[in-house]
Amino acid sequence: MTALPADFRPLTPTRRFTVTSPDGARIAVQVHEPDRDSDAPTAVLVHGWTLSATFWVRVVHRIAGLVRTVVYDQRGHGRSSPVPDGGFTPAALADDLAAVLAATVPDGGAAVVAGHSMGAMAVVAFAGRHADGLHRQVGTVLLASTGVEQLLGRMAVVPSLRRGPAGTPDAGTAGPVRLAVTRQALRDARPLHRMPLPLARATLVHTTMSRTATPQERAYAADLVLACPPRTYEGFARMLADLDLAADLARLDVPARVLVGTADRLTPPWHARRMAASLPHPAGLVQVAGAGHLTPLTAPDAVAAAVLDLARRDREARPDQWVPRTHG
Repeated sequence: MTALPADFRPLTPTRRFTVTSPDGARIAVQVHEPDRDSDAPTAVLVHGWTLSATFWVRVVHRIAGLVRTVVYDQRGHGRSSPVPDGGFTPAALADDLAAVLAATVPDGGAAVVAGHSMGAMAVVAFAGRHADGLHRQVGTVLLASTGVEQLLGRMAVVPSLRRGPAGTPDAGTAGPVRLAVTRQALRDARPLHRMPLPLARATLVHTTMSRTATPQERAYAADLVLACPPRTYEGFARMLADLDLAADLARLDVPARVLVGTADRLTPPWHARRMAASLPHPAGLVQVAGAGHLTPLTAPDAVAAAVLDLARRDREARPDQWVPRTHG
């Protein structure tokens, strides 16, 4: 395989540290300070299930010089500690995010918080559990490639004869056989780890990516998922199977934009349209043509543009909190 493009290579963060969640989970945090503007907005990027902070690398390359960029490993992932007993819950993920925001958002500031997949679910759960923190520390939100309810029933990872509009993944409710197969495929990590590596990679590519993904993107993503500990994989799979955060979505009362790939099999565009119509303060729906589930990796320009646009929007709404940037 050819060498990875430069924007796959991790940037050295300005700071690394850990924060401790109320149940004792230790969360590994990285901060990239902007090149010039010490008063720049803060962007907090929250990765999804089976991934790690490294997943955001291509977006970080595009935004880190312009905004204070915070990435962290969700509990049980990357450099963060294993998940404590009873800690595979949306409330725990919300508490982790609250701890990260408290440690990284400057006094009087408000972050753009971008969540991908389970990371976006953490953001929605945070809105329901930490209303005060939402209003003090969050200015705008990006919900990328995610859903808040009916996750298993709407997945299109198991082939179906039905297709959505223009060949997009079917968004209809799964029948009992398809639902049972999907549930079994997601809740047990052992078959995936027992497969020969080429077959495991091919399985993950089918599930998470589309035909437009490059060989480098496919290999990078598959290796990230395969590095996820089986206990983390299975614990959060059980959480996702029965997740319903619709009530919390209604409490996300800051401007929020929704982004989805039109070829997303894990969280098909049905979810994005439903969320965009339900948000208290919708800030647009972005549909990335041909992209699969891993939009921050395969469509980093679109995701970075959304983050920076939301940062500009929040800065314009809070002119008293920001010193104008200087260029040159």
